[in-house]
Amino acid sequence: MDLRLNPFYKKSLLLAIVLGPIVWLVFTEDGQRRTDLAMLYLFGKDELNLAIEKLHSGMTEAQFRGLFPDLELTCDEGANSFGDRLCSAEIGAFSAVPARAFTLFLQGARLRAAKLNYRRAYHGTLRRQLTRRLGKPTRRLPPGPADIQGPLTWAVDDGFLLLSYQEPQSDQEAALIWLSEAAMQQRLRAADG
Repeated sequence: MDLRLNPFYKKSLLLAIVLGPIVWLVFTEDGQRRTDLAMLYLFGKDELNLAIEKLHSGMTEAQFRGLFPDLELTCDEGANSFGDRLCSAEIGAFSAVPARAFTLFLQGARLRAAKLNYRRAYHGTLRRQLTRRLGKPTRRLPPGPADIQGPLTWAVDDGFLLLSYQEPQSDQEAALIWLSEAAMQQRLRAADG
């Protein structure tokens, strides 16, 4: 009984073993995401693992810092869209999605909103991740004058998550926003008064 493998089969198998992972890393969305995450880690960019839907307006800056002591938050005083102070940190990834920065908007010491700037190439990945965790978006705002779809919206324990319906045009526009109920009430009061 001859158990030797055909040389063509042996070469094909070796070629598949060597090239398979390279093809997966370079040509698939998941492979590219994992390659980017590894490169960002090698360049010293930290990952923020946060269930953003669990943020709430009762949380203070000190509590947030206690949960993420390694996150290098830089804070600035001054009025902004959702409070009187904001703290931001440069990050490399957010819950396994390549990202750029994470910003907290505070009113006094209390959290009012948060903004994640992610890498726009991973818009679909982030959208699928949110849909898996939170279900289908609860509403989509009506189309604007140029038939541009409004943001996708997920209702969470305290407020809403907002994500662009379409892939953003630039990395600067690629943002996931959490608005607390307190921030929305504050904006409504400001609009009425």
